[in-house]
Amino acid sequence: MKAKYYSTSDLAKKTGTSRQVISAIINENWKEKRISQATYDRITKQMHEIGFVPNRTAISLKKNKKDRIGILCHGPLYSHTSIALEKLNHYFLSSQKSVEIHMSNEGELFNSVKEMMGHRVNSIIIIMSPMLPNFGELDLRDKSLTPFLKAVPHFLYNFPFHVHSPDVAQNLLQCGGHLIGFSRPDAYLPFLKHMLNQGKGHLLIDEKIYSFIEKSSVTRELCSKLDRVVTYPNPQGGQLRENPFLLGQKLAQDLFPQIKNSKFDYLVTSSDGIAQGVAQCLDKKGVAIPGDLKILGFDKIDSIDFLKFPASTIEVPVNEMIDKLINLMDSTVIETHDHVCMTKLHLIG
Repeated sequence: MKAKYYSTSDLAKKTGTSRQVISAIINENWKEKRISQATYDRITKQMHEIGFVPNRTAISLKKNKKDRIGILCHGPLYSHTSIALEKLNHYFLSSQKSVEIHMSNEGELFNSVKEMMGHRVNSIIIIMSPMLPNFGELDLRDKSLTPFLKAVPHFLYNFPFHVHSPDVAQNLLQCGGHLIGFSRPDAYLPFLKHMLNQGKGHLLIDEKIYSFIEKSSVTRELCSKLDRVVTYPNPQGGQLRENPFLLGQKLAQDLFPQIKNSKFDYLVTSSDGIAQGVAQCLDKKGVAIPGDLKILGFDKIDSIDFLKFPASTIEVPVNEMIDKLINLMDSTVIETHDHVCMTKLHLIG
């Protein structure tokens, strides 16, 4: 079903007036234009009856507003990217900026950026989802994007530093973009040091996370000093809408034979939700958490401290990244274009 929007011309015909009269009422300067109260009441009544909504994009352009922001959520929203969007919403409501929000998936970034520019946004925030294959590297490599990104100020939020090839970030920086995020390999640096310091050498780890560790020579070397590292397939794969807790339960079922027959110090998962699902399932099978096996999650969801099975986790610096983004948008003098924020390790047991 196609949406039916009435134009000012349509409304003028229905009310037997002119577009100038309709525009004056929409822009709330009808008294200055000497339009009578009776005409105003009659036309506004007709607006309500037919469901007339003014074209705010056109009005904004006519007034030459400078604060029209485009937010492009590229890929499925995930725990900490959803929180970031909520925090941005509060900021824009308080600052009275006009906002366009679009959603896109893999292979759609170029067309989505073009569409936003068609709405004449003054800057674009691209929120990168960690659920995209290889963090959206294929889209970011699209050379067709270059002239468009050069034409409008843009900010890539949750950029995965040290995951893509170095030329990806370099090309984006040459377009004048601002990259805000954290280093995936460095996020696991304190954890690997902790394992070695504690003499914990047996690790069962998500293959996606292991691939991050392999990207850095520092984390790769630390990982090589462990006694044993066993990887398992990332449980999310293409199941972007699957409940993480349920994925964790299924993962525990699959990994239980390995956990039962081999002594592991830590099981490393890709999210706190998955970690909780794993912990509950293993507990029912007689594996004490964290006594027999410690679990490491990721994100540090707000409720993690109150869950039945407290797990270690790596906290994503959402507040720091959002504060950095807002400061960049409000600032007139910006010295650097890549902004690497620091994660924090929280250990339990």
